[in-house]
Amino acid sequence: MKILMYIAGIIVVIVFLLIVGLITASKRIKKNEKKARLEMEIANSLPKEKEHLLAYGANLALYRTDSPRILPIDVDDETLREVLFSYWDVSNTKEAIETLEWLLTEGHRTKYDQLLIALKAGQSFTEEEVGKSQECYESAQEAMMKKLSFTKSDFDQVDTIAAWDFDRAVNVARWSYIVGYITEEQAWGYITRAADAGSHFFQSWKNYFMSFAFGRAIAYEGDIYDIIWNGKELLNEKDSIWNEFSIQRPKTQDSDNFILDKV
Repeated sequence: MKILMYIAGIIVVIVFLLIVGLITASKRIKKNEKKARLEMEIANSLPKEKEHLLAYGANLALYRTDSPRILPIDVDDETLREVLFSYWDVSNTKEAIETLEWLLTEGHRTKYDQLLIALKAGQSFTEEEVGKSQECYESAQEAMMKKLSFTKSDFDQVDTIAAWDFDRAVNVARWSYIVGYITEEQAWGYITRAADAGSHFFQSWKNYFMSFAFGRAIAYEGDIYDIIWNGKELLNEKDSIWNEFSIQRPKTQDSDNFILDKV
């Protein structure tokens, strides 16, 4: 009996040390990633007004360990072309522009916003009807409540997955410019349109994050645990891009026309 207890004690200690080791390694990796991002930001700094625009693409940028404050990323052009082709069917200028226009004028929100509203209202669907969207939506709620301390009343403030479209538009524009499918001027045009739309749709970055997370869960049918820590960084860390800039942007006649005519 004593031998069994001794063995059990050793196992507990080993498991504890493994957990501590994993946490320490994870923190070290995170620290190194932030250091690398800071070095790139210093080397490729932008005016604050352009950093503000890129804040609307921060979810996906951090998910990919890219800096959300600059255009360049630490990935070679060939790999980035493969990403655009594999995930977006984008391999040239025409396809890049078509995809960006779709994200900004239609996106997944035109198809899935009604499903989000129905799920929020408590409607239940079979897997044949909505695939894994309902399961992923419920899992997303649970993850945000557990890891980010969000509440049901927080979720009540979000009735669109539009941030899922706008955040991706910022990054697709960025990547398309890097690989030469569009010019830098075109890229900033699309990024500005996404930022203006995000500023119009949402009252806080918290709402923006929830909208992005629900989009990933419902439209992509994806687990959001891999973006939770990025949300925690963006919302809670004092030096994050979201805590530096307001989600609201100064309204212009052009941005008002875009909202009314195209969204």
